[in-house]
Amino acid sequence: MKVMVATDGSDAAIEASSRAVGLLRDGAEIILLTVVPDYEDPMETAGGIEGPALTEEEATREYSEHLAEGQAALKRTALSLSHEVDVRLVPAEHEPGHAIVAIARDARPDLLVIGSSGKSLLRRLFTGSVSDYVVHHAPCPVLVVRHDH
Repeated sequence: MKVMVATDGSDAAIEASSRAVGLLRDGAEIILLTVVPDYEDPMETAGGIEGPALTEEEATREYSEHLAEGQAALKRTALSLSHEVDVRLVPAEHEPGHAIVAIARDARPDLLVIGSSGKSLLRRLFTGSVSDYVVHHAPCPVLVVRHDH
């Protein structure tokens, strides 16, 4: 069995990962995935009439910080699991939900696991939800583990 676990390192994501892995048999292949925003060339990102929004140095520093956060999220989640995992840090041009679905199409997992922070219906209507998007667009069954606050 191949299971993809999407994580952002939050308590909800780590709980989802741990609970899902607890359901698996030994020998399951686990792909642990986190999505970070792709690097944007500051010279192509207009900040207005004066020019780019960020200097190249600022954009590089911001991207490095996103990568570091993504790596830390993977490390926190991987340490919470008792299985060997294939860890993937994926830069994505799109929203995390779109990226997770695209990667699932390529990886072809038997199950995709994602945490939910339990946003209210009103908040989801205005901000959207990564887990809602994944549930409706993933090419495989999705297990959403709600985080208990």
